[in-house]
Amino acid sequence: MAFTTKKSLLARVRAGDEVSWREFYETYRPLIILCGRDCGLTYEENEELVQLVMCEIFQKDILAKYNIDEVPKDIVFQYDPSRGRFRYFLKGIIRNQAFKLYHKRREHVNIEEIPEPASDEKFDASWDEEWRRHIFTQAMLELRNQVQSNTFAAFEMYAVQGRPVKEVADFLNMSVNSVYVAKNRCIESLKEIMENLERK
Repeated sequence: MAFTTKKSLLARVRAGDEVSWREFYETYRPLIILCGRDCGLTYEENEELVQLVMCEIFQKDILAKYNIDEVPKDIVFQYDPSRGRFRYFLKGIIRNQAFKLYHKRREHVNIEEIPEPASDEKFDASWDEEWRRHIFTQAMLELRNQVQSNTFAAFEMYAVQGRPVKEVADFLNMSVNSVYVAKNRCIESLKEIMENLERK
C-alpha cells in the first residue's frame, strides 16, 4: 500500500501557501550553502549567506531577535506566484547576497589575495546544476513517502547506489524480477514528481 504525504514544500511555495521558517530553512539551507561554495565563499561567509538570504525572504530581522534554533513557529513565508518562478526569485536573492559578502571581504583584505567572484554565466551554470540536485533530493524524499519501504529500498540500492541486482534481491528478501519492477515503477514516479516540482 502506498503512503500519502502532503504536497512538497516547493509545490506549496509556488502555490502561494504559507510555509514555516523551520521547514523552509531545513529545505533550502543546503542549496544556499552549495551556491555560496560555487561563488568561492568561505565557511563563515556561507553561514552568513544563509542567514542573509533567509532574513530577506522572511522580511524579518530573524537573527537579531531569535536564536536560530528557537525561531517561533508562527513566522512563515508566503510567496506571491505573480512574481514569476520561485527558483529565479531565490536565485536572485542568493546571487545578490553572495556578491555583497564578496565585496565586504574586499574591504578588509588585500585585494590581490581575493579571487574574482563567479561571473554571471558561471553562477547561472552552477545554479542550474545545484537546482537540479535540489529538485532530485526533494523528489526522492517525496517518492520515499509514496511507495512501500521495500520498493524504495530496492530502487535506491539498485538504481541510485548501483549495487548488483542479485545482492539487492538477497538483502531485501525479494526476487530479482521484483527489484526490476520496483526500479521501473520508482523511475516513472520520480520523473512525474520532478516534472511537477519543476512546473511553473
